[in-house]
Formats: sequence, C-alpha cells, structure tokens
Amino acid sequence: MKAIQATPKEVRKVFSESYLIPDFQRPYSWEREQCETLWDDIVSFHANTPANEERYFLGSIIISPVDAGKWSVVDGQQRLTTLLLLIKAFFKSAGTYSALEKCLRVLDKRTDELTDELRVKSEVLADDAVNLQKIIFDSVREDDNSKLVVNFRYFVEKIDEWRKARDNSADALSNLIDTFLDKIVLLPIDCGSDDDALTIFQTINDRGMPLTDADIFKARLYHSIPESERGAFIDDWKQLGTSENAERLFRVLMHIIRAENGVTDKEIGLRSFFTSNNSEHLANWRAVMASLKKINAADKPWSEEPENYGAIYSLWAILKTHSNLYWNYPLYVYLHEYGTLTPDGEFSLVPACCGELERLMNEIVKYYFMKGVVHNTASAVKDTTFKVCSAIAAGRDYKTEFETNVSASDKASMSTILNNSGIGTRYLRRFVILASYLNPRQDKPAFSEMLQGKYDIEHILPKEWNNYDGWTQETHVAHFDMLGNLMPLERVKNIKAQNEYLRKKKTQYKDSVVQDALDMLSVPDNSWTPQAVDEKHREKVLRLTTFFGLE
Repeated sequence: MKAIQATPKEVRKVFSESYLIPDFQRPYSWEREQCETLWDDIVSFHANTPANEERYFLGSIIISPVDAGKWSVVDGQQRLTTLLLLIKAFFKSAGTYSALEKCLRVLDKRTDELTDELRVKSEVLADDAVNLQKIIFDSVREDDNSKLVVNFRYFVEKIDEWRKARDNSADALSNLIDTFLDKIVLLPIDCGSDDDALTIFQTINDRGMPLTDADIFKARLYHSIPESERGAFIDDWKQLGTSENAERLFRVLMHIIRAENGVTDKEIGLRSFFTSNNSEHLANWRAVMASLKKINAADKPWSEEPENYGAIYSLWAILKTHSNLYWNYPLYVYLHEYGTLTPDGEFSLVPACCGELERLMNEIVKYYFMKGVVHNTASAVKDTTFKVCSAIAAGRDYKTEFETNVSASDKASMSTILNNSGIGTRYLRRFVILASYLNPRQDKPAFSEMLQGKYDIEHILPKEWNNYDGWTQETHVAHFDMLGNLMPLERVKNIKAQNEYLRKKKTQYKDSVVQDALDMLSVPDNSWTPQAVDEKHREKVLRLTTFFGLE
C-alpha cells in the first residue's frame, strides 16, 4: 500500500479538480433533512464566526487518482454531489460570480475556457449523470422530482429566503459565498489506487476515524480531564457505542441544554454549539458524560419496567418508524429531566412520571405524524419542538404548545388524507402499525414485544388477483394498499401466510398477538370482499381520526 496523503482543502480548491463517481457506488440518496443540516451548519458558521476564525470542517472524501487533476471517489460522493448542487444554487442566485462557475465546470487547458464537462461526473446511473447535467445547464423540467432536482430546488429556496431577510443585499450574499468557498473545508484522502482506497474505506467503516463532530468533542473533553481520570473516561466513552451514536447523543444533549436554558430560537450547528469561542457546554466534562450516559441508557432495558410499559414501548417503536428525528427531542428532554441512572448504569424513571410519559408520547405521535403527512418537511415542526422542549424542562404545560401549532387546515387535510386513502407509501407503514395499536382490544404488552422483534406489514388479500369473492382486477388494485387490508404481523407468520387465501391465512393469524389478525378469524372464509375491506378500512380510519382529534 502506498503512503496515504491527506491535506485539508477549502471548497474552492476541492472543486478546482475533477471527480468521477464509479459505477460501484450507490445512487444519489441524500434526503431533504440532510440538506437542511448542511445548509443550517454553513449559515450558522458564517453568522457566528469572526473573519479570522478557524475554518469549518465538513468531512472527508476518500479518493484515488484517475489521471492528472481527476479523482475516483470511493467514499464521500453524496457530500461531494450535494456541494455541487449548492454551488449551482449560489451561482443561480449570484449570477456573475465567476469563481462559482469554475467550481461547476472543467476549464479547457489550452483555451482556459469553461467546457461542458462537470467537476463531478457520475457513472452510477444514467439518471444521476443526466440530472446533474440538466441542473448545471438550467434545463430542469417543472415536473422533475428526482432527489438531485428536489435538493437543488431546496437550496435555491433557502438562498432566496436568506437574501430576502437581508434586503437582497448583493454584498451579504457575496460574503456568504466567500465563507462557503474559503472557510468550509473537506479532507480529501488520497489513497493511491482504488484497491487501497477501498481497503481504507472498509477500515474506516469497521474501526472508525476521528473525523466526526462527536470525536472532536471527545478530544476536547479528554484534554480537559486530569490524567488520573482519563482511563475511566475512555471506558465510559466506549459504552456510548459508535461515533454515529455518540454524535446522535450529542445532538439530543444540545436540545436538552437549550431547553434547560429556555432557548427556543433557531438551532445552530452542532459543532458551533459545543465548540464556538463563547460556548461553555463542554467545560464540565463530568456533567456532559453523565447526561450522555443517561440518554444512552434510556434506549436500553430500564432497571424496572413501568406498569404501563406496553403502551410506552409500543409508542416508542411506532415513533421510530418516523423519518423526521425532531420527535426525539421532547421525549429525551423529559427522560433526562425525570430519569436517573442506577449504580449499575441502568435507566430508571420515577414511577409517578410513567403516566405522564405515556401522555407525552401520545401527543408526540399525534403532532409529528400529522405534520409529517400534511407538510412533509422538518421545517414545519422545528419551532414547536423547541417550545415544547423548553416547556417540559420548565415544568410548564407542553400540550398547549403542540395544539397551537396544529391549524384547522392541518386537521382538515389530515382528515381528507385518511378518509381518501391518501397517506402514501412513505408514511403508510407507521399508520398501519398505529391503527393496530389503537385497536381497543389490543394487548399492549404483547404488541410492544412484537414490535421489538421481527414483523412485517401483512396484506390480507393475496398479492396476485384472482377471480373470486367478487374481486375484479380494478377493485383488487384499489383495495390492496388500503388500511383495511393491512396489519402488522409477526415475520414468521407473515412468511407462511404470504399469498394464500383467507381460509389458509387464518391458521397463521390464530396464534398472533395482533388483535387485528385475531379479529380476522371471525370473517367467513369467502367473505373478504371489497365491501368487507371498505368496512374494515372505515373502522381503522375511525380509530385514527379519534386519536388525532379529527372528529
């Protein structure tokens, strides 16, 4: 293996060279939430950093040379491609900023003129390469909703919002772009060859590399600890698990600290929060580690199960199906406020608080599930999240904060979506599980145990249509993904039930802990008709509309 070379480079320098994303890579997959985090971190760094402040480290990319000035990207292609989208969005807004255009397109070495070759070229899928070309050369159709296009539009919108908040000042935008190009830093790791790069990539994924925010925080804490206590600190840190989990814990801790201090305004970047010049949040390493350990222990079996553990564990599992992570923060603020650690390091919650925890979790499910379906963006829930967290930490009424940010329009839209089977595949799974949990005869402890194991979403109708019980191809397609035809089911039973007809599926349903499955036993073998599915659908919609307060 050749010597590895790694030199931090500003965005301007990184995009003075060309990159090839090889065909073995995954397609572009960043979601809006990741783009929101990137944008918020950059804007926060720009707003809170003096001109002479140190640069902001955005992460590493693992590369190997293809030829002079061109690199194969083994790891970091998602970040690199997203930065290209952001560069184009800045250029679209700034118009005449030539340095940005040079970051987008390769220069002809002989004429020193821009070519049509992009700085980042994808060989993963034809669609990725084509969409990048369309974005850079302004030929995107209005109906194009690929991830690349959606994320590019997001950056364009955020830049426009940022400019309007500053009276469309060209100087303000230029200063932000200068920060982006010259203060935001990546670490290209040149591994000499693709084989070596893949080996390094595997090693990094297996053993971890100190490049995440959490690892930077770890180093800061470590150097503030007396040598005699560093061994115990390292042991405690290892209990936090992977760097990714440690970073998640720090993000939760950030919201706990904000809540305890009554901060409800816009969050800043994680690293800025913990390490900026005026930050003292890492000053007391014992308090930091105690909080991280408490948060981490809350995710594991508690020292004593609460009496209502069936409801708490079920709701927790249901929440974990929700892709937006802001629901975590009110929950963990409460657990941190009222929970303790036993001498054995297990989480314990005062029994008197367990009923309130269940009520809080019900409110969290209602709010974030409704907002998720109606608005489909993290931005819709941020402000309320911060206010709820602050209210919990201060012992105030948090329910009012949830309710005041749910409009009549939200409720009307939610009601329409439920009644018209318009939930959509992205959110359908969580509502199927929630509807089953809300079955008034459901054994909640048994349900929670199932959710902590392996289960699937069962389609009661066979996947393939057949001319029986009054079904046509059209009615089969229309009813197949309706709530009335869906329920969670233990994976072993679901595999065995698969594409059988109801009569045979009942042999699997009869031993299930899912009440919706047990209820199917009373349906006559030849009576799972379109009308029966419609009736079951209305029953589940009623459970949900009652739960969400939509009656």
